[in-house]
Amino acid sequence: MAKFKISEKIARPDFSKIGVRQFTSNQTKNQISHWLHSALTDNFMIGFIILWVVPLVLITGYSIFNFNSLPDQIPLFYSRKWGEGQLAARGYVFVPVAGSFLLGIFNFCLGINFHPSEKVLSYLFAGTAVIISALTAITTFNIINLIK
Repeated sequence: MAKFKISEKIARPDFSKIGVRQFTSNQTKNQISHWLHSALTDNFMIGFIILWVVPLVLITGYSIFNFNSLPDQIPLFYSRKWGEGQLAARGYVFVPVAGSFLLGIFNFCLGINFHPSEKVLSYLFAGTAVIISALTAITTFNIINLIK
């Protein structure tokens, strides 16, 4: 096999001149602290967090309260053809709530990241989490009441 030598004519790039920098753990903690302080002192973000959590808590409690009255299989996958393909085990009633929770966490992390510089964008991320949470609660409530 041929061995390649690094030519002396080719200079290695110096990343310090173009602004690439490495964060130390202390700098990272300070940046995250700044983002959280900026977002959690904003009343709109606190309101969005409350409006995101309340429907998820309510529908989770409602699902737990009515879990024993549900049949063994519930219609959950409405995008599939009519019949057996739409049915899932009754434990799957918590899947939409868990998905909405995880998507909300992701949106709020993005929103908190952008909050110090782009407040409108962070409000859009937070508002999307609230809308998804509300629609998930309505859908899960209707699925439980449909077969209860």
